[in-house]
Amino acid sequence: MYDAELMAVATGAAATLVAAIATSGAEKMRLKVAHFFRRATPDQQRAAAQAVDDTAAQLTSPSAEAQALAETAWAQLIAQHLAEQRDAMSEVDQLAVPTPPASKVWNQHNTGTGTFIGGDVRGGMTFNYGGGASDGGR
Repeated sequence: MYDAELMAVATGAAATLVAAIATSGAEKMRLKVAHFFRRATPDQQRAAAQAVDDTAAQLTSPSAEAQALAETAWAQLIAQHLAEQRDAMSEVDQLAVPTPPASKVWNQHNTGTGTFIGGDVRGGMTFNYGGGASDGGR
C-alpha cells in the first residue's frame, strides 16, 4: 500500500485530471498524460493512454458515480507511477495546469503621423503559448 502523502497527491491529481478531461476533452489532455508517464514502462504508458480514452467515454453521460470511478482508476495509476518514479512527484502539478490555447492572432493597423517606418505599418503577430518559436513559414 502507498503512504498517505503519495495517495493524497495522487487522489488530488486524479480528480483534477478527470475534471480536465471532462471540460477540455481527451485530445488536449493526452499529451500531458503522455509527458507525465514518459518514464513509465511501455505497458504503463499504454494503460495511461487507454485510461484517457476510457475516462472520456465514461464521462459522455456524466454522473457522480462515473466521475468517482474514473478518479479511483486514475488515482491508482498515478500512485503506482509516483511510487516507482519519485522524480515525477515534482511534475504531478503539470497535470493540473490548464492547457493554454495553441495561439492567438492579433492584427494591427497603424495610420496617421508618427514614427512609422514607411509611413504605415500593416501586419499581424502570432503568440504561440507553450510552443517553440516558428520560422514564420520560411
